[in-house]
Amino acid sequence: MAGVPGANDVIGSSKNGISHHENSGSGHSKDVNSISSVSDTEGTEEVLEDDQQSDLRTLAELICFEEVPPKWYARLGEFSPLFKPSFSEIETECMEVFEKKKMETKKILGNFDGQISLSVEILRCESYFDPSCCGDYLCLSAHFIDENWELNNWVLHFCSISVSGPSDDSLHKYEDWGILRSLEDWGIENKISALTVKNDNCNNELVEFLKTHIQEKMELQLNSKLFCVYCCGEMISVMVQDAFDKIADIVHKVRQVYTFKTDYPMWFLKLLNLQEALKLWAQGNLSSRDVTHSRNVPSPEEWKKVEGVCKSVENIYKVTESEFFNETPLTPNVHLCRLLKLRKSLAKMSIDSDSFNRTVVEDMLKKFDKYWDDMFLLLAISAALDPRLKMRYIEFVCSEVKDWNGNSQVAVVFGAIHKLFDEYVVRFPLQYNQQFIHLNDHPKEKSDLDCYLEQPVLTPSLGFNELAWWKTASAKYPTLSQMARDFLAIPVSLATQSEAYYTVPKPADEHIVCLKPDLMNALMCTRSWV
Repeated sequence: MAGVPGANDVIGSSKNGISHHENSGSGHSKDVNSISSVSDTEGTEEVLEDDQQSDLRTLAELICFEEVPPKWYARLGEFSPLFKPSFSEIETECMEVFEKKKMETKKILGNFDGQISLSVEILRCESYFDPSCCGDYLCLSAHFIDENWELNNWVLHFCSISVSGPSDDSLHKYEDWGILRSLEDWGIENKISALTVKNDNCNNELVEFLKTHIQEKMELQLNSKLFCVYCCGEMISVMVQDAFDKIADIVHKVRQVYTFKTDYPMWFLKLLNLQEALKLWAQGNLSSRDVTHSRNVPSPEEWKKVEGVCKSVENIYKVTESEFFNETPLTPNVHLCRLLKLRKSLAKMSIDSDSFNRTVVEDMLKKFDKYWDDMFLLLAISAALDPRLKMRYIEFVCSEVKDWNGNSQVAVVFGAIHKLFDEYVVRFPLQYNQQFIHLNDHPKEKSDLDCYLEQPVLTPSLGFNELAWWKTASAKYPTLSQMARDFLAIPVSLATQSEAYYTVPKPADEHIVCLKPDLMNALMCTRSWV
């Protein structure tokens, strides 16, 4: 969430009323310094009323689209004494802005002829200032690539939820969350191709609940199945946390002699704190009598265990920080090669480590391999749709993973791609351009999938944009480009760089969740639609 602007940046004054400046960041024409200040001598009461109504709409648009906290309305009197709307008036105006924008958004989704991927995130607020805001919140988002080949991530539904509850009442619990009602309201039940969640027991139940309902409505999918995607960032975080859990008792002892600089719930910060403690221990600063007197401190053997785990976690951090976590979401075609790098790093650590740390790393590998097996088909299909990789890279990956029947896996991927393509041919018959290639004077009919796979792979280049490439190539591969557009929109990770290392649910915005439910939902949605 963007930082909160200062009052002077949000609310300005203009004797000539609202200033109309182009805002390139949001696509809206209202400038953040556009609230007018009208004196008693300027114009009639009717003009004054019109100006204030216009200012009210401008303020509502700032709140809805520019992430201005709604509570800033209380300071309006400092800048425009005659413009003092009540919060109720601002709330009503914001809801009108939301409803108007929702109609436009609904029309776009209704006319969209591709598949849409969903993601479900559980956010948490732990406010010390307003306990009534504390709790869990559900964020339902739609991910799709539009006709201009731009990747969109739109919030469709945001609400307060109760995660806890008896498992036998999960049906009613998930119905209360309103996901199915939201999909029906948006009219996209038959366009859902994938669902991305974080991997825990609650989400596993939710996945089964949604799969049962969504698969009844689906128009197109491999074997009529919904692709279930587990968040890659969450898998890495769980893997690291489990490693730290194995030395939890020792870490408790470390904290008896070294005070962590921060307890913020992010695993890389825990790594940095432990590494600093290890440096001090190596220098002898944490073993002198005045430091260790009457305390249960780590033994040298225990310090070595901490050191081994930290080395393993540091290697994971180096790979993930450079390969996975970006400020902008990655398309799924790049994840297979990056996960392969991570697996090779884990495999090497399992060989080079001592017996204790080898056990830790082997447990990491088990979790990683479970994720790899569950996600391989989706990631392989997405990678094959990358013109730099294609099936050649799938063959390479399968040959690199030990204890795998590589040829069998390649055949599964190849068969799945062709089956999916055949389904797209049925769905988009007008876009299916048959291509004829003459071989030995005998015409042979080939699909654009066959032609695409037969073309040489592109040489990797810095700054390559696969979406821009497919936009240009869509005329040459009309049906396959539809398939690529759907698959490249599937989010494999829900975490960007600033969120990837959390060991607790991602925090919800206190400025939003303290509002009434309808307004809370409206602001979360409209701010993502800009």
